[in-house]
Amino acid sequence: MNPQLKSQFKKPFNITIVVFILLIIGAYIFTQNNAHFYKTPVGQITNITNKTAEQTIDQNKNKDTLHKEKIHLKIMNGKHKGDKIEIFHKYTNSLTDSEKYHKKDQVLLSYKGKEDTAIIKGLKRDGSVTLMTGLFLLTLLLVGRKSGLYSIISLVINVTVLLFMIDYFMKHNNHHFFILMTITVIFSTVVSLLLVSGLKRRTFVAIISTLFGTFLSIGIAQLIMMLTNSDGIKYETMSFLTIQPTQIFLASVLIGSLGAVMDVAITLTSSLYEIKKQHPNIPLKQLRQSGINIGKDIMGTMTNILFFAYLSGSIPMVILYFKNSNTITYTLSMNWSLEITRALMGGIGIVITIPITIFVAMLFLQREEANR
Repeated sequence: MNPQLKSQFKKPFNITIVVFILLIIGAYIFTQNNAHFYKTPVGQITNITNKTAEQTIDQNKNKDTLHKEKIHLKIMNGKHKGDKIEIFHKYTNSLTDSEKYHKKDQVLLSYKGKEDTAIIKGLKRDGSVTLMTGLFLLTLLLVGRKSGLYSIISLVINVTVLLFMIDYFMKHNNHHFFILMTITVIFSTVVSLLLVSGLKRRTFVAIISTLFGTFLSIGIAQLIMMLTNSDGIKYETMSFLTIQPTQIFLASVLIGSLGAVMDVAITLTSSLYEIKKQHPNIPLKQLRQSGINIGKDIMGTMTNILFFAYLSGSIPMVILYFKNSNTITYTLSMNWSLEITRALMGGIGIVITIPITIFVAMLFLQREEANR
């Protein structure tokens, strides 16, 4: 890039970074002073006194420490704003069903003017969420620069569309949740890849490959579930749903697998086109073999990532089950049944997307060579 052009590009980008940092700081300050926007009473902890601790042991010989304390709070909003109350609080070192609070923490309360019925519901976490989200987006912007900015825009659009579809489903009592998520997946794939990769042939290769890979894997998974009558899948862990759980489960698999499949498709497509760009005279047969070799390298890592991503969220519950003397079979079936199934379905999507991407890319490249 021309040094002068490079300098001209850096200046607005640096301004963007500074503005973004100021927005994060401003948003964090706002969340620390926005209690009056809450309908739920918000209290700030002014002091913690009368602290005691005692050792406990349950029927499974699990040792823990029970802490008791008196929390002094000042109400920050509502018609009881300014009230000073005291609440007795208990928590354990394991924090399995309780939280530890600190001075100056802001908490959500159940409070109607009577101190003896006041209850702490939990921490007011919007400040921490805002800060972590801001740091994530800032890192994405610093590392990805222009592509990072487009990724942020894509993320905002996709999350907005997903929430809109879920809201539409809830408001209209729609029974076609899977269809709504299908529309979301198609829209998200097109928007994400066009924003990140631009209006190029390789982008359309990635879009076609992603959609074919995702929906083909879901089709295979649904066929297997029909043939096996969903044996081994513990839908009872989704028993709080008031609609048939199969479509909700398949919709979650569809959304969850999309990211991994899209990553495989764009990585493989970009690699093939970059090899072709660097070696214009390379035979398509050799290029196809290069694509197969690249696919083999990324297949294992992407499948592992998908398994770890799904299973990691259930680790606390798995440990809790083990600590309460449940068997390995029961523990894993109750906590990892759905997650393992999701990971397997996503893994199928990753594997079949590789040959699909290579096939589609070869068709496009053959057509490009024929038109020269």
